[in-house]
Amino acid sequence: MGTLNHGELTVMCTNLQKACEKQLRSEEAALFGRLATYFSEKTEKPGRQATLQEIGLIIDEEIATLYPEANEQADKAQDRGAKRALLWGEKVTRLHKSFLTRLERNPKLLDETPVWVCESCGFLFVGAAPPAVCPICKVPNIKIHKMEVK
Repeated sequence: MGTLNHGELTVMCTNLQKACEKQLRSEEAALFGRLATYFSEKTEKPGRQATLQEIGLIIDEEIATLYPEANEQADKAQDRGAKRALLWGEKVTRLHKSFLTRLERNPKLLDETPVWVCESCGFLFVGAAPPAVCPICKVPNIKIHKMEVK
């Protein structure tokens, strides 16, 4: 594995913070939170926001190359947990691509309808209320939160 950049370290520390919070390890969660903040402040911010088309191309690349590579590694390691997480991740990534396509066709979509995101797997749902359970990872809707669009 290569060197992680500040943005990747931010994401990793944030995920570890969430994992510690779920395990009621508040001291460790606070430390990972501090690390995430530190790396976030060091992360180079883009000069402009990416377009929906640019984000779509990144998603296409993930689906075409990154998921197959990661699945190959999980197969070699016979890691069923990784295979399950990759399956969920790929499903959610494909749903994100579908969401971007809908957003391109209807830029006012976010003005008209709430968007909900599952904190466990990243599933996006567009509708007045979240589903009762996440269709990807099956957590109850208390883990599905309304996205605040800025």
